[in-house]
Amino acid sequence: MRAARAATASALLVMALAAAGCDGGAQPEPPGAQTPADASEDAATDDDPTHDAAQDTAACAAVSDAQSIVENADIALREGRISDQEQQGWYAVATRVLHRIPSGGDSAVSQGVAALQGTVSEVKAGAWAEPFAIRSNAWGDALRALDEPCQAAGSELSVSMFVGG
Repeated sequence: MRAARAATASALLVMALAAAGCDGGAQPEPPGAQTPADASEDAATDDDPTHDAAQDTAACAAVSDAQSIVENADIALREGRISDQEQQGWYAVATRVLHRIPSGGDSAVSQGVAALQGTVSEVKAGAWAEPFAIRSNAWGDALRALDEPCQAAGSELSVSMFVGG
């Protein structure tokens, strides 16, 4: 049972790190060096519709990652693979993933992400939060409202299930 919990926790951790963009082997760039991401940001302005489309697609994918963390944590708890405390820890990770998504633009996706972010506070790493349910009515309403703009951006909201199978 302990090995199953450790394997589940490890799998959830790997997914959360991937969702956060951590690869563990990245070397820091020298000061002043321009990365390919910097070059593409310099080339694309806020007036460029392809820039907004790419940001919207990435934002929808990141929301899907946050949903995946929540869904898998819930299933793991229901199946007895993790404790309530571990589920709350995964919820905290999901809030951090969610709040890292840029939401200051004028697009329907940016506005939908901002609305979703407004339904749950970010739990900072290392901070303790009272137990909370990420799935409020407001959370569900905001996700449903974000579904259409994400589909229009070519990035359907989805959940990647990996616990329990």
